[in-house]
Amino acid sequence: MIYAFIKALVRISTAVFFKRIVVVGRERLPEHGPAIIVANHPNTLMDPLLVASVMQQQVGFVANAGLFSNAWLVRFFRYFHVIPIHRRKDVAPGEQPDNTQAFAQCHAYLQQGGTFLIFPEGSSHYEINLREIRTGTARIALSYVGPGELRIIPIALDYSDAIQFRSMVRITVGRPIRVADHHEAHPGNETEAVEALTEAIRSALAKKLPWTTDKAQEALLIKAHAFFTTYAAPEADLHENPHRSLVLRKQLADTLHHLRTAMPGLYERTSARLLAFFDALRADRITPGFHTDAFRRKHFALLFLGYLAELVVLAPLYLFGLLTNYIPYILPSLLFKASRMEVEYKAPVQMIVGLICFPLCFGLEAWAFHRIFDPRPWTFLLFLLALPIAGFVALWYWTELQRFARILRFRFVVPAARKRAMIQERDAILAAMMEARKDV
Repeated sequence: MIYAFIKALVRISTAVFFKRIVVVGRERLPEHGPAIIVANHPNTLMDPLLVASVMQQQVGFVANAGLFSNAWLVRFFRYFHVIPIHRRKDVAPGEQPDNTQAFAQCHAYLQQGGTFLIFPEGSSHYEINLREIRTGTARIALSYVGPGELRIIPIALDYSDAIQFRSMVRITVGRPIRVADHHEAHPGNETEAVEALTEAIRSALAKKLPWTTDKAQEALLIKAHAFFTTYAAPEADLHENPHRSLVLRKQLADTLHHLRTAMPGLYERTSARLLAFFDALRADRITPGFHTDAFRRKHFALLFLGYLAELVVLAPLYLFGLLTNYIPYILPSLLFKASRMEVEYKAPVQMIVGLICFPLCFGLEAWAFHRIFDPRPWTFLLFLLALPIAGFVALWYWTELQRFARILRFRFVVPAARKRAMIQERDAILAAMMEARKDV
């Protein structure tokens, strides 16, 4: 019952934190075990929360043993079937981690028909990349002896931005991997079976995820994705169709890797021009959409009057939302900065703190309104309901206000000659990108 309550709370929290959560291949999720869920790990605590929220059954977890230093946490973890596993960096230099007990706990949980989640990369890093897959998952799976056919279910977590509030995430469930197949393919050779199963896990996740070699290529991929979806594939806009957009990002990542190897000259020239294009956008303080043909065809007077009317009419609601939501909105960010945690913890920390701050602040504000202005119960409930609605309106209003400011800047500040030059550069870069995609 407690698990079901927390799961419902997690679903509500993630639905608020993320603008869109897309689940692909939901029908492949097991209804019962024994099964092992494997997933990539770019977003610390957010990753297990998202995976558990889409599962029908209760899920156990494998976590690093360093989290089990607190007695209260140990009790909490045991209740939720969290199994501690030791990594090389958790033991003294030169020592080998002893996970005999951890493996036994995993096997016991599987024998009961359970399903647990493990992150085979071993640690979490905020990057667009699938890191080295450790062999622990394969060794647990291949040493399992018990009822039922053990399957490994790969789940790829692809965030548009893993730490950004109101970003998008695509959860792709891959085809189950039969552990028995690897027993049969490598009879009597445990080392080969472990290596083959580990490679099968890596391959299953890699098929659904973009990858980059370093931060520079990651930044290039982000810009290439924004450029291509703006000018060549507007139907794959991230906000309108996150699934199609993130699939395209994977394709663009593959294109960049091919181009870098097969045509390094074209790769360097196109990369330099693309980065320079975005530097110019940043200098003009505008976004790529201002240089689309669709935007250029819009009538400025009508656009201006539409934004002005919208902003004037909704200004009172914006001010109400700003005053009532600012403290619970900004407090999670301030607390994360004060904690000096690694960036990978930003999203889950802010979500968890927000889960406490928003209900608490809303309750206090509604109570104050009830005591000071109106003692009737129905107005208390109406005021309480209005608070989160006003908060979302305030966020939307601020986005519209920023967009309106960019429109005015583009119209009156950016020189006409620069606009024409940017259109020419846009077409040249787009032609180079289309040429590169043909050869992949």
